[in-house]
Amino acid sequence: MEIKVDVYSNKMVLSSEGSSMTFYAKEPFTTTRLLIGKFFVAESFLKNALKEFGAISFFKRAPKITIQPHEFLEGGLSDIEDRVLREIALGAGAREAHVVV
Repeated sequence: MEIKVDVYSNKMVLSSEGSSMTFYAKEPFTTTRLLIGKFFVAESFLKNALKEFGAISFFKRAPKITIQPHEFLEGGLSDIEDRVLREIALGAGAREAHVVV
């Protein structure tokens, strides 16, 4: 399964094969300076969103994730921001993660 994750301030939109769901964070992961300012909160949030979306279960193969930030992009992403996005996807259960700007 291939999933696109659009990341906004304290919100993620997951879409795949014509269906999409929007998830709002109960505990904020965005800070005043960074889209993903709280790594473990964002990773846990994405993992729960993937489960609710039906992308992760015991019987399913781990999904491929394309993750795209939509805010805090002034000047592009730094290497660290790119890695944070990739790592939250992998930590949430993706077998592959690609960042698109």
